[in-house]
Amino acid sequence: MKFILTILVLAPLCMFSQEEDLFKELDDLTIKDNSEVIATFKSTRLMLGQSTERVRSGQLHFRVSHVFSKIRGISNFFGLDNLNNMHVSFEYGLTDFIQLGLARSNKPDKTYSGSLKLTLLRQKTGEKPFPFSVSYFGGIDYKSRNFAPEERDRNFEGRLDYINQFLISRKMGDHISLQVAPIWVHRNLTDVVTEPNDIYSIGLGGRYLFSGSVSVNLEYYYTIPTFDSHNRAKDALTIGLDIETGGHVFQLFFTNAFALHPGKFSINQNGDFFNRDINFGFSLLRTFNI
Repeated sequence: MKFILTILVLAPLCMFSQEEDLFKELDDLTIKDNSEVIATFKSTRLMLGQSTERVRSGQLHFRVSHVFSKIRGISNFFGLDNLNNMHVSFEYGLTDFIQLGLARSNKPDKTYSGSLKLTLLRQKTGEKPFPFSVSYFGGIDYKSRNFAPEERDRNFEGRLDYINQFLISRKMGDHISLQVAPIWVHRNLTDVVTEPNDIYSIGLGGRYLFSGSVSVNLEYYYTIPTFDSHNRAKDALTIGLDIETGGHVFQLFFTNAFALHPGKFSINQNGDFFNRDINFGFSLLRTFNI
């Protein structure tokens, strides 16, 4: 009888313990599923422009980008005979949500850039999903080249441009990611009197992931026609590949842009992509843990 009573007392306790363990496993799965969507893009750049990806806390991204001259066939070895522009940048993750950057672009103005990227919202799955990611990118460009006349050259404030951009992206399954990125560029002084100080554009882009390490990317910056010299054919269009190899990301691309910083390529001053004003370029990204 004592044995039977012991069984009757302990059985519910064992069942309760097993049930508690089961609920804990389910909770763990829920927490795991209610997580941030990662790797929407392979790096902080979609192509020339920024993406919603950011540098993680304590990481440093070093990137070197080159764009060559217009492709004219074998006579200029398909553009590779002449280096048109070079861009060097450092991006550091202060936290998982704050990224700081410094960069220098050779042409056209020998531009030094400082930037800040903030992660505002992240796409999530699970019990409380969120449909897209949102980031803010802000930058200041300083044009260090010599200007004429001398009065223009001495004007420090006239050398400054300001960039403000919101980046909104969504990863749609394992292969497709899309992004919309409105941008506002303010130039304290313009090169031509008839050009506006403020130019507004909308970046549109996406990528298709072929495998875990290779994707094809497309990026287009539509400049809103708020000034007389606007030419739709001069909007920036870039097509390329991302190739990931360990701690490196290679980007190979074709573009009608000659500038490699957003304060320049997004303001409708590029070549005509469909009139053979196409440049080949590449970038190399290396990640360091600090």
